[in-house]
Amino acid sequence: MKKFTSLLIALIFMISFANPILATTENNSVDINVVTEISEDSIQLEAKGAILMGLENGEILFSKDANKKLYPASTTKILTALIALENGDLNEIVTVGNEAYLCPYDSSKAGLDIGEEISLENLLYGLMLPSGNDAAYTIAVHIGRRVKGNPSLPIEDALNIFIDMMNKRSRELGATNSHFVTPDGYHDDEHYTTAYDMALIASEAMKYDVFRKIVSTRMFTIPDWSSLHDPDVENETRYWRNSNALIHPNDRFYYEDATGIKTGYTSKAMHCLVTSASRDGMDLLTVVLGSSKNGKWTDSATLLDYGFDNFERYEPFSHGQQISILNILGNTENNWVRVIADRSAGYIIPKDKINRVRQEIHWNDEVVQGENKDEISIPAPVSKHQKVGTMIVSLDGEVLDKIDLVTAKAVEKEETKLPKTLVKFKDGIDNSLTTVWASFSLWTKLIFGIIAIVILLLIIRIMAVRRRRRRYSFRRRY
Repeated sequence: MKKFTSLLIALIFMISFANPILATTENNSVDINVVTEISEDSIQLEAKGAILMGLENGEILFSKDANKKLYPASTTKILTALIALENGDLNEIVTVGNEAYLCPYDSSKAGLDIGEEISLENLLYGLMLPSGNDAAYTIAVHIGRRVKGNPSLPIEDALNIFIDMMNKRSRELGATNSHFVTPDGYHDDEHYTTAYDMALIASEAMKYDVFRKIVSTRMFTIPDWSSLHDPDVENETRYWRNSNALIHPNDRFYYEDATGIKTGYTSKAMHCLVTSASRDGMDLLTVVLGSSKNGKWTDSATLLDYGFDNFERYEPFSHGQQISILNILGNTENNWVRVIADRSAGYIIPKDKINRVRQEIHWNDEVVQGENKDEISIPAPVSKHQKVGTMIVSLDGEVLDKIDLVTAKAVEKEETKLPKTLVKFKDGIDNSLTTVWASFSLWTKLIFGIIAIVILLLIIRIMAVRRRRRRYSFRRRY
C-alpha cells in the first residue's frame, strides 16, 4: 500500500510539471549566453562599442564591437568602488590626505577637504554621484595602505598597490582585454577596456546591495568639513547630484526603469555610460563607450527598450522547489524522499523561444530506474542535501544551465533484526534458553533469582504443611 501511495504521488507530480523531464547524458559544457539572430547593424547606435546583457546570469542579448579596446573615462570608478567594497570597511573613518591633489585641475571633484575625516561609505557616494576624482585617489591610497597593513605607506606606493589590485581583479572577472592605470579614469593612452569587460565588472559590483543603493541615489547631502571646523566659515552643505540623467524624473532623458550606474567623459574617450534597469523581475545592464553627449542616453535607452520588448525572464523553478520523488530501498517506514533544486534558476529568453526551453534530468549512478520510468529508487541510507542528479536546462539544444538536484531530508537504513542464535553444549544439546538468559542484565538475573528462591521456599512450606496434615490424620485413625 505504501509503495502504491509513493508511485501515485510521483505520477501526480510528473503530470503537474510544466515541461518534460527526461533522462539524458550530461553535457560537459555550460553556456548561459542566448544566441540571438539580430545583427550589429540592426540597432542603430552612436557608440563605438556597446553591449546589452542580463544582469543576473550575464546573457548577451546584443553587442556592437563589444571586445574593441576603448577608453572608459570615469566608468573606471565602478572598478574602484568594487575594490573598496571587497577590501575595506564601510564604517571606518578615512582621513583625506595630499593624495586628493593628484587629480587634475580640470577633472570632476567631490570637494573633499585635506584633513577631512569621512567614512568610506560616504566616500563612495562622493566617488559615484558627482564622479569625484579626489574621492577616487583618497579611496585608492586608503585601501592600498589597509591591504599592506601600513597606514604610513607613501602615497605613490599605496596607489601602485591599488592599481595592481584593479588589474588583478578585472582579470579574475574575465576582463582580459582591459588595463587600468588610474583609479579615476582620467585619460591615459594605456588605460583602456571594452564594453564586454566593463559589463563584467559592473555585474560584479551590482552584487553588493550598498553599491546598488549608492548608484540609484539621485542626490546625497553631506556637511562641508571645513565649514564645520572653521569658526570663520559659515556652515555649508555639499550636494552630490548623481550625474546619470536616466534616473532623474525631471530630466528629458529620464528612463523610468533605470536603477544606475555611472557616467564617464574625456575628450578622447568621448561619452560613456553604464546603465542598469529593471522591469517585471528582469534586470538588464548596458554599456556604451565612445558615444556622443546625447548619444550615451539615447543609445542606452534604445538597448534597454530592445531588451524589454523582445526578452523575458523565464524561471522554471525556485530554490528548494520539489522536482521529483525517489522511492527509498531499505527502509519500510520512510520509503520515499523529495528531490529539490539546490538553487533557483532564472534566464532571460527571447519571448518567441520560451516554448523551446527543455529541462532534462540526469540521475546519478546510485539512482535505480525501474521498468516504469516513473519508478525511480535509491538505496538507504540517504543524507540530507545529498546530490542525486542534475537538471539540465537547454534552449534549441544549447545548454543554458545545470542545477544540482538534492534530497530534502536524510533517511537512515533500517536495522535488520537478527534471529536468535543457538548455543551448543558439549553434549550436543541445543538450548536457545541459554541465549535468552545471557541477554538479561545482572539486575534482571538477580530479580529472577530472588523470585525463584521465594517460589522454592513457598513450595517447601506447602509440602511441609501437607506432611503434618497426613501425620495428624494417621494418628486419629489408630
